[in-house]
This record gives sequence, structure tokens and C-alpha cells, in this order.
Amino acid sequence: MTEDLPTSGHKQTNKKKGLSFAHFAFMVSLVTPLFLLGVMMASNLGYISHDLGFKTLTLNLAPKMAMGAMVVSGLSLLISLFMAPGRCGPWALAAVVLTGSLLGGFWWYQKALKANPPIGDVATNWERPVSLSGKLIEARGADARPVEDVPRVPRNESMDWGGKTIPEINALACPRARTITKKEGVTSQKVVAMLKANDYVVFGSADWRVEATYQDPFYGFKSDVVIRLDPNGIDIRSVGRYPMPDLGSNCRRVIDLIHKIEAL
Repeated sequence: MTEDLPTSGHKQTNKKKGLSFAHFAFMVSLVTPLFLLGVMMASNLGYISHDLGFKTLTLNLAPKMAMGAMVVSGLSLLISLFMAPGRCGPWALAAVVLTGSLLGGFWWYQKALKANPPIGDVATNWERPVSLSGKLIEARGADARPVEDVPRVPRNESMDWGGKTIPEINALACPRARTITKKEGVTSQKVVAMLKANDYVVFGSADWRVEATYQDPFYGFKSDVVIRLDPNGIDIRSVGRYPMPDLGSNCRRVIDLIHKIEAL
């Protein structure tokens, strides 16, 4: 009887340690998502630069943090399976799933970078490009992506797309970005109202053109949109400010605006 007591107490102590480590692993798995949430908020509000927030903290530091959390979570899951699967297992499994999902998100981003052309400029008409006003160019800042009539991807930037012009790439990657010919009843006032209703900040407007800015709700990346209302048709151009691949966001934005303007 006296020999059984220490063994029972030893098992209970191990179970407590196992449960404590499972809780610790779950808390560790929350560190990286909370860190990224803070980085997004600071970047969106302008407290830190996009270079620091996105390139350095998100793409460089956060994956390393997530890998460390995965090691802790995986070890916790193994310990829990042997010591107290009923009580410890769910916490350890939740830590593994959370961290694995985060690492999967980083993997998806790298895969999307390879699948999409390295551009951030989409227009419906490159034969007669839509230009941005001088004031909007100034508002974009000196470090923003340059706005050119015939932009081109540098040869050393991409094996697949390097040397090609953006008009060529748009024709392949965003073929639905076309001039709107259904323009009856569409006025700049209606376009301005539509943009404001869809979270755009209107920069300026006239009877024949509207300029606006869209800011994504995560890191606060901005894209400038120009809509030209012409007797021959309505054209749209969306240009991202931050010099990074847009993963097709400007194409989706132009297509969405085409549908909304046609609906007017």
C-alpha cells in the first residue's frame, strides 16, 4: 500500500505537467497571429512603413515565429497523446491546427507570387492609356510605383514575365479588362456615388473623369483608380502605390468596377 501511493502521485504530477505544457503550446500558437494582427493595424494606421510591416515583420520574421510555434505544438501533441490524450490532446491539437494554418497561409502566398505576374497596374485601354492627374501623382509619393504610358516588367525581375510590357501581360492575365461601351446614362456624379458606396475615397472629379483611392483593410495598401468617361467609351485604370506584385487585386478591382458601372 505504501509503495502504490508514490506511483499514483507521480502519475498525477505527470498529467498536470502534460496539461500545463499543452496550455503553454496553445498560448505559443497564438503569439504569431496576434503579432501579425498588431503589425497589420500599425501598418494600416501609418505607424510603421509597409517595408517594415510587410516585408520585414510579416514575410521575414513571422514565418520563423510560426515554425518555432509548430515545433512546440508538435512536441506538445506527442506528449499529450501518451500522457493524457483526453484532457491534453484537444489543446495540443488546436495549437497544431492553428500554427499549421498560419504556415499554410505563408505557403499559399509564395505559391501565388509564382502563379501571378509581378505587376500592379491594370487598364482597360492601353492604346490610349488613362493618365493620372499631377496632383494624384504627387499624392502617391516619390517612393510609389511609377505610372507610365507603356510600363514594362524589368528583365531581371521575373523568368516568365521579364521584358514584357504591362499591356501584353494584361491581355493574358486580365482579358476581361475592356472598354465599357454601354455608357448611356452614366455620369460622373453617379460614378462618384458608386465609388463612395464601395469604400473608395474620391480624390477629384469632373464631367469627363473621376479619380479615387482604394485602401485595403489589412495592411492599408493603396491603389489609385482613374475612370475616364469619353464619348467613345468608359475606361478604367487601377495602379497600386506600393511597388510589389498585387496578386491580381488590381485586375479584380477593374473587373468589379466594370460590372458596377454597367449596372448604373
